[in-house]
Amino acid sequence: MTDDALFPAESTGVPDDALVSAESAGVTDDALFPAESAGVPDDALLPAESACVPVRGPSLLWYVAIVLVALNLRPVISSVPPLVDRLAAGAGLSSVALGALTTLPVICMGLFAPVAAVLARRLGASMVLAAAVALIAVGAGLRGLGGVPTLYAGTALAGVGIAVAGTLLPAEVRSRVPDRVGPVTGTYTAALIGGALLASGLTDPLRIALGWSAQAVLGLWSIPAVVALVVWLAGVRSLSAPPARAEPLSSPAPVGRSRMPWRDGSAWLGTLFMGGQSLMFYAALAWLAARYTQLGMTESQAGLLLALFSGAQIVTALAVPALAHRRGDLRPWIAVCVGASTVALALVAVVPRSPAGAATPWLWATLLGLGMGGTLSLALTVLTNAAPRLRDASAYTAMAFFVGYSVASVGPVAAGYLRDATGGFTAVYLSLSALGVLTLAAGLASARPARPGRAAVVPRTTRADHDREVAEGRS
Repeated sequence: MTDDALFPAESTGVPDDALVSAESAGVTDDALFPAESAGVPDDALLPAESACVPVRGPSLLWYVAIVLVALNLRPVISSVPPLVDRLAAGAGLSSVALGALTTLPVICMGLFAPVAAVLARRLGASMVLAAAVALIAVGAGLRGLGGVPTLYAGTALAGVGIAVAGTLLPAEVRSRVPDRVGPVTGTYTAALIGGALLASGLTDPLRIALGWSAQAVLGLWSIPAVVALVVWLAGVRSLSAPPARAEPLSSPAPVGRSRMPWRDGSAWLGTLFMGGQSLMFYAALAWLAARYTQLGMTESQAGLLLALFSGAQIVTALAVPALAHRRGDLRPWIAVCVGASTVALALVAVVPRSPAGAATPWLWATLLGLGMGGTLSLALTVLTNAAPRLRDASAYTAMAFFVGYSVASVGPVAAGYLRDATGGFTAVYLSLSALGVLTLAAGLASARPARPGRAAVVPRTTRADHDREVAEGRS
């Protein structure tokens, strides 16, 4: 076996002092490698940011908790589009005001992403994630109480929770399973999309079955958030009973700051990719149902169309990261996924319904979903791998969410303005298709092979690596 296979970090140009900086600061071997000093073999060690990560891998309950948290990151947003006409009639809201209901959580996702990284560093990521899920539950419940002020206040509160939880999930995945970032990212992205599917497909049927108002039924989406909170807390407790000498996960992060990488070109490319695909997604999500109710679909049919759009995303969100993980190059998959989204948006604009058959809207929604599901997973994978060190992962994600979602928040409102100005949706979807071309360019650039000095995967550092470098006099 070659040295490069044994020591991938060195072969990719990671500086020596980045791997063994702890010893240069006077930290002993036992402090660096508590698991090995207790008799755990090298290959059982996981890369970790600090001693706060247990030696053993995450439990099944942790995986379930990650999925349930992700499942609650979109229902607050995707439950609104099937009800836009009823909400408009009941509260007298304009298209711009309705677009703001989708935009408000996205604005919060941008503004509060940096806060997530700061809170996680000071209080511990696990407890901050729990608080974020609690905010989602409270905000979703508040929306169902009735009245325009509570509708918007609850949406904003849930948006803060979505922002914090969404920012911390990529770093959580990278810290627990650094050798399977792509597949696990795909799994929780599929769960995230599944939440959007359930909310878009079930909200109006639930309203009809229960006989509730359009606003009251929105409050039902607090229930799955409460379930996710309970399971997450149980999962944290299962991880907080590690072998001796390992600290609990809920403890604060180690001393030292990881600032947002404003001067890092790769971080900016990933940010532009994330922002472009987010703007495309949220604008399409906000107005896809309305596009087809304008053409004669019922609200329930439009809700099912959104459910199909979300269901198609699950397929590629799961499959594409796993396939890209095997091949090692994200760029072909980015080209396919962003390209499919761009073509589908143009088709919705120009040929929304074909005289040849009634299946056209369903075909376009499927193509759009397949493209956007893969694109979201790939964007999150790019962000997760962009950080040169594990401790920087949340800062890179925070920057991308702060800038990207701030840009994306313009989408639904701008689309509503174009609709009011033009009287239809052709200009809206043609504009989104043009944005797809720019997003494709950013995505391909962001996924270029790592430059020297940046590892694509966090290196596995064991006592054997450390002792070898000490013996060679390089630490």
